[in-house]
Amino acid sequence: MRVVRIVTRLNRGGPLRQLCALVPGLARRGAVGPVLVGEPAAGEEDASDELEGLGVDVVRVPGLRRGIAPASDWRAFRWMLSYLRRARPDVVHTHMGKAGALGRLAACAAGVPVRVHTFHGHHLSAPFPGGLLARTAERLLGALTTSAVALSPLQRRDLVVRYRVLPDAKVALVGPGIDLDAVRAAVDPARVAELRARFAVPYRRLALWLGRFVPPKDPRLLVRALRCLEADGRRSVRVVMAGDGPLRRAVEAEASDLVAAGALVFPGTVASPAALVAASDLVVLSSRSEGTPIALLESAALGVPAVSTAVGGVPDVLRDRATGLLAAPGDARGLADAIATLCRDDGLRARLGATARAEADGRFGAGRLVTDTLALYERLLARTPLLARNRDGSPGGG
Repeated sequence: MRVVRIVTRLNRGGPLRQLCALVPGLARRGAVGPVLVGEPAAGEEDASDELEGLGVDVVRVPGLRRGIAPASDWRAFRWMLSYLRRARPDVVHTHMGKAGALGRLAACAAGVPVRVHTFHGHHLSAPFPGGLLARTAERLLGALTTSAVALSPLQRRDLVVRYRVLPDAKVALVGPGIDLDAVRAAVDPARVAELRARFAVPYRRLALWLGRFVPPKDPRLLVRALRCLEADGRRSVRVVMAGDGPLRRAVEAEASDLVAAGALVFPGTVASPAALVAASDLVVLSSRSEGTPIALLESAALGVPAVSTAVGGVPDVLRDRATGLLAAPGDARGLADAIATLCRDDGLRARLGATARAEADGRFGAGRLVTDTLALYERLLARTPLLARNRDGSPGGG
């Protein structure tokens, strides 16, 4: 089976973590092909070398980038159309908004029999006018889509019921998965001890917020929650807010009092995130919008309990009072109370962390992701008319 995957960009986020688990695993089971990737924005990291290091053929698409840019978009579309006509894959699988739009258009024009798109993020729920434009575009692209992939039941309901961008029959649920063994192998005990010595302080538990400083991640909500704890005299936690992004400098300035009080530290991007997770007593997410955050899968893999706002696919990953604690989105006081609860109860942290690790192996591993994705491709190809298939009329022509 020949599969061409198209992604807008490859920064060190959730889509990259999933592709690192999925693409090599599919290749080992006979579903082979390159990943076509666009150009990073100015000042944005490009982590395509991580995929290449796993033996994946990464091909750069000229002109493919975020945002609306008619000349560049047309250039990217024409390049992909020419590439797909030559490659004649059985499946084109797109990820992220821009790659999803141009990639499905090019795949349809090239006669690719199966066109799949995974919804990773939150662009359909973006404020006006972005969300409206995204929903309108997806309704139009639905006619070109053989199947969409939702990462969680809530995301599936959003696509089918809330936003009505696709019919029920065209949306498949394939939960997220990562290479849990690789996450665990990346934890060097010496590095964990070094990070613990660097960030932990007496009489405070160490919590980790890990992500990009962008509005959907709502880092300011966590700052407000920490202020609640400090004002109440519950000085039980120190939070490491690790990462970068357009809001970072503003959040640092707003939280200077918390930094001075020892409740908060901003180290920037950390080279060994798995070790930092392992060095922490708990992981915290404060998002207002999410697909399925990979940080929760990584913390579960390492047995570190989490506190998160109950948004997007989070409740499907983090079970309240079983593998972590949930708070309402936007509720600084509720988030503060959940953090304080985990900080003061050693037994609860240990129990939630152990349950999270046990569930991760069955639910969030790379093997399950590969099996589910391959089964989806095979079902879709089995429904494809013979005349629409490549070469000898069978899926898996080699």
